[in-house]
Amino acid sequence: MAVRPQALYKQVAQDMRKKIIRGTWKPGAQIPTEDKLTAQFGVSRPTVRQAVAELRTEGLLDVQQGRGTFVRGLAPDRAEPVWIDRTVSRTGERYECTGDWSNEEDPTIYRVRVDATAAEILHIEEGEAAYLVDRLIIHQPSGTRARYTTLLPMEAITSTPIAQDPAIPTAEAYTHLAAAHGPLQFREAVSARMPNPDERAVLQLPDSVPVLISQRVTQTEPDGNRLILETTTIGAGATHVIFTHRPADQ
Repeated sequence: MAVRPQALYKQVAQDMRKKIIRGTWKPGAQIPTEDKLTAQFGVSRPTVRQAVAELRTEGLLDVQQGRGTFVRGLAPDRAEPVWIDRTVSRTGERYECTGDWSNEEDPTIYRVRVDATAAEILHIEEGEAAYLVDRLIIHQPSGTRARYTTLLPMEAITSTPIAQDPAIPTAEAYTHLAAAHGPLQFREAVSARMPNPDERAVLQLPDSVPVLISQRVTQTEPDGNRLILETTTIGAGATHVIFTHRPADQ
C-alpha cells in the first residue's frame, strides 16, 4: 500500500493544464520544448515526460513524432445523452456494483484528517484519521470521465481488510464493511456547480458545462452508523445518473 503526497509530475501537469485552460497555450499551438519546460519548472526530463504523458492521456496534448507537442484543447460537448448506472445489489453476503467503469490511472491513496464538512456528513469528529482514495475513472460505453474519491475513516475500517488495501474495488469494500458492521444501506445526495479549472481540464468539459457532485454515504442498516463517504464528480452536460439499491434476493 502506497500512501504518498502528490507526485511531482502531477504538480507539473497541473501547472501545464492551467496554461491550456486559461488560454496561455492555445489550441493548435506548439508547447515549449522539453529543455525549456525542464528549466521553467525546475524538474528533470523524466518528470516533464510523465506530465506530458498524463495530459496526452487526458486528450489535451497531441505528441507528433518529429514535430513536437501541440495543444488539442478541451473536448466538445456530446449531443446524445449518457445514462450512467450506479446500482448497488446484494446477493447473499456479497455486494455488487453496476456500471462499466474502469480506472483511467492508478488510484492515489492519501492519509488525511477529516475536515469539518465531511465530519458533519459522516457524524464523526473533525480531525479524525482517515484514508482518502482518489481515482480518475472512465465510463467505457461513452468515454465519460469522472473523478471518484472515497473517504474511509480509520475507526470504520480498522477491523477489515480495507485497512491494508484502501483502494480495493468498491463492491469488495461494501462486502467487508457488512461483515464487520452488519447489513448496509446507502444515502445519495446530488448537487451541481461550475467546475474549477483543474476539474474542467481533467474531465475534458467545455466552458459552459457544470459538474454533478454525487455523494454516497454507506451506513449500517439497523442504527444508521455512517461508515464511508464516496464523492463522484462528473460533467452534467448530457449525463443521466441512475441510483438503485437492491436488497438481497431481489
